[in-house]
Amino acid sequence: MSEPLSLLINTATVSGVVGLARGTSPVDSELLQLAAASNVVVPSIQRMLERQGCTVPDIERIVVAKGPGTFTGSRVGTSIAKAIAYAAGCLLVSVTTLECVAWTGVASIGRGGGPMPVWTLLDARRHEFYMQQFVWRGGMLVAADEPRCTGHEVLEAVRASGGLAVCAFARSLAPEVGSAGAAGWQFDVYPTCEGIIAASRMGHVEDPLTLEPLYLRSMEELFDKPRNSA
Repeated sequence: MSEPLSLLINTATVSGVVGLARGTSPVDSELLQLAAASNVVVPSIQRMLERQGCTVPDIERIVVAKGPGTFTGSRVGTSIAKAIAYAAGCLLVSVTTLECVAWTGVASIGRGGGPMPVWTLLDARRHEFYMQQFVWRGGMLVAADEPRCTGHEVLEAVRASGGLAVCAFARSLAPEVGSAGAAGWQFDVYPTCEGIIAASRMGHVEDPLTLEPLYLRSMEELFDKPRNSA
């Protein structure tokens, strides 16, 4: 008997991905670029299902990165996940983009179980970052605080911690990092299927009718001036 089929969706970051997994093993995936995400997600899912000889009713679980991230991308991913989950009657699990990036970064360097914190940083635009700190507990990355939106002061906090910083943006957005400090820095890290699967172990089962994207900013903040202008 084959393992259950999961659909994995992340459109909340500038480099997105959709994938299929059997159990905890990815079997197919397609990368997405933010500018075209709303137009290509459903066709990408259809192509993967066809390649695997499956149909939508075969999907038993959907794992979606609900944000934070781009406003449109977060809405696109959650909306498509909700629609498919409702139509297929399958389990819907949400994870945060920050959790997916953390697991992806840790997996890429084979680090696990260490005493140092793991920080995840996403570009929130307008001189701000979405961030969250994680610690290792029982072989799992566990949130040490709530995700939040903050300014460049977080970069100094990461340097002082001596932990690992996993950043879903280019090094050019954090020029002050340089080579100083004891922290390890990873840049241009975006959720992979493996990272989404790992994050789903701590995910939340959702009702397709009520799941909403995670923004961390109010609508006024999303479309008005930032908290800390530079």
